[in-house]
Amino acid sequence: MQKARKNYGYGRALCYALYQAICGFYGIGNHYGTRRTHMFRIQVFADFCKRKGVYDARLITQSLLDEYGQYLRARLVAEYEWPNGETEKCVSVAYAHNLLSTANTALYAIRGNDRLWISPRDALGVSRSNVRKVAAIADIPRVEQAVAEMSVKGDARGAAVVLLARHWGMRAQEATLQNLDRMHAEIARTGSASILEGCKGGRIDSSRQLPATPERMAALKFAMSVRPAGSTCLLAADENVKVFYQTELNRCRRVLKAVGIPSYRELRAGFAADIYEEVTGVPPMQGIPVDIELDKAARKYVARVLGHSREQVSSSYVGGY
Repeated sequence: MQKARKNYGYGRALCYALYQAICGFYGIGNHYGTRRTHMFRIQVFADFCKRKGVYDARLITQSLLDEYGQYLRARLVAEYEWPNGETEKCVSVAYAHNLLSTANTALYAIRGNDRLWISPRDALGVSRSNVRKVAAIADIPRVEQAVAEMSVKGDARGAAVVLLARHWGMRAQEATLQNLDRMHAEIARTGSASILEGCKGGRIDSSRQLPATPERMAALKFAMSVRPAGSTCLLAADENVKVFYQTELNRCRRVLKAVGIPSYRELRAGFAADIYEEVTGVPPMQGIPVDIELDKAARKYVARVLGHSREQVSSSYVGGY
């Protein structure tokens, strides 16, 4: 019986087994970005367990999970020193919350139940805040510099992802999988295009529609010019999102950081700031008063065109009220 085997039959090494359980939970061919994020976070939990002498998921207890929460709580305020003298740096509240959420997900996936669970808020004694504190660092000159460098290095498709993220507000996966021909046809017919393919959680909402400004048209035409022959998106017929992420997009991520843009998500934040200013006439996070009803309308629009169902999420892109 599977439960009698080490790590519930998912593998001999704890970290590997936990990740395989997560892959099985989400589906090996789905949610690549989510699984990849969990992969990095689960290594922290697995390392903690091994330092406590636990190498088998069957031996993980609620008390051990609670200890993990206390360990992360200690790392919020200072470096953590292990008995052997090794130290680990401080972590942010948001990252600590994410680490505990991943531990919960992994244990649910590998055990098949939620009997082992920890409340991140209770364990850490503080709630995380997703409200943006500084304006987006994704100005057009930096974007153009990054696109130029990527193109010179032969990563034109990665450059297309950057442009689609900055001018259309697409996530990296959306930009990679978007049906460019469909968008072009919609624009020819209506002057606007919807973002439908590759959306987070499989959501498809035709109301996520944007007018084709000159900048957006330029981004779309660039993407169409660099896509593989015969493809409707940026992937070739024999490619998948995972490989594209691991190769071209990873190389392009380094270029973004080199020009001062922290991530692909920061490009969406820059897009969101433009949308907010388009509605209110005022750039966000500049200390300029905005009519409260106009502010609410702008945030609602920002959330919708970014593909979020809750307008409160806009605060992580354009700051708080």
